[in-house]
Amino acid sequence: MKYPIYIIPALALALLFSACASFDEGKPQAVVIVSFPAEASVYIDGNATGITPLTVNLPRKLSHEIRLEKEGYNPAVKYFTPVPNDKSQNFIRFGLSQDLGYYHDLEPSVMEAKMKSELVPNSTGADPFERMGQQTLKADRQLQAGEITPLEHKYIIEQILEFFE
Repeated sequence: MKYPIYIIPALALALLFSACASFDEGKPQAVVIVSFPAEASVYIDGNATGITPLTVNLPRKLSHEIRLEKEGYNPAVKYFTPVPNDKSQNFIRFGLSQDLGYYHDLEPSVMEAKMKSELVPNSTGADPFERMGQQTLKADRQLQAGEITPLEHKYIIEQILEFFE
């Protein structure tokens, strides 16, 4: 099969430009993002990406900010950062491997975020027992209205009790 002469340089340029992006950012690494409660919205570097649990491929030479949001919970922000891996200790390193980020891995490889319920107060107030009872009743009402699952209810009550201990 014969290609017109202009196709070969165009393909070479396309490969070169796609390789340049990989050199700057590094080869992607699969990372897992999970949250409790599940089904939190995931924003990676400010861009809406999906819903937890989620597996994404992130360039390994860059740091990434992960923001989780779910109604009724305070947002959780965590980071994936590049750290040298075992291959970085090699006496001989190859330039292309280094350019593609093979000597770095993103840490952590699995991000687990336990989101704090908005029902957990910031201060105990004048009467901590009354405040604890109020917050517990709000969680009970959310459960009865079907706004949260029994597992989320248990998690919220545990957070409230832990706060007032």
